[in-house]
Amino acid sequence: MNTDLKTEHKVSMVSREYLEITGIEEVESYTDSAVVAVSSMGGVTVEGEDIRIESFSSETGKLVIRGKIDGFFYFGGESVKKKTLLSRIRRS
Repeated sequence: MNTDLKTEHKVSMVSREYLEITGIEEVESYTDSAVVAVSSMGGVTVEGEDIRIESFSSETGKLVIRGKIDGFFYFGGESVKKKTLLSRIRRS
C-alpha cells in the first residue's frame, strides 16, 4: 500500500453532505453545483446543489466538500494530469 499521504487516494462520504477526498493534486474548477479536480487516480467530478469547498490543501492533497452531493464521477485516467498541462500550454 502506498504510504505517501499526498498521492494515496481515498474517498469518504457522510450522509451525502460531507465528502473528504485525499490524493487530490489540483482543483480545476468550482461552482455551487460542481467541483472538478485532478487526483492521483485521474480526473474527479463532484456534482450537487449548494456544494462548497470547505478546505483544500495542495501540501497534503486533502479536499473537503460540503453540500447536497448528488454524484461522484471519475473521468480519464492517470494521464489526466498530463492532458491538463498540455491544455494549459495550448491556451497560452
